[in-house]
Amino acid sequence: MTTPSDLIRLQQAVRESRSDLSREYSGLVHELDFRRRFTESVKRHPLGWIGGAVSAGLLATLFGTGSRKKTPSPTAASAPVAASTLGRAGWIAGALETGRILYPVVKPILMPVISELLGNIARSGLAKKGRLP
Repeated sequence: MTTPSDLIRLQQAVRESRSDLSREYSGLVHELDFRRRFTESVKRHPLGWIGGAVSAGLLATLFGTGSRKKTPSPTAASAPVAASTLGRAGWIAGALETGRILYPVVKPILMPVISELLGNIARSGLAKKGRLP
């Protein structure tokens, strides 16, 4: 037969177990929050992420078109022009994609620099025209 003191101890053990499970669950959820972990990693090591993104973009641009079959061109004269145009388009697309990926990371760093640069340009332009005291 269970006594009231046994029942109280059992209830206390259940409360402690629930508390432990709740603490473990919140810790697990915190550790599995990959979006937060990624954001913190980018904030702590922005230059590493920028370098990695630029490297990945360059590799994708350089080696991304290597497995295509060559098709005969309608005219032999237009083949070098088309190849160089496609190469430039690939580089531009890679640079734009890299910029799109890096914009949220670089924006807080570059915005003060860009605004200061534009302010200096505006001040020097106004000074040359004699409109700045």
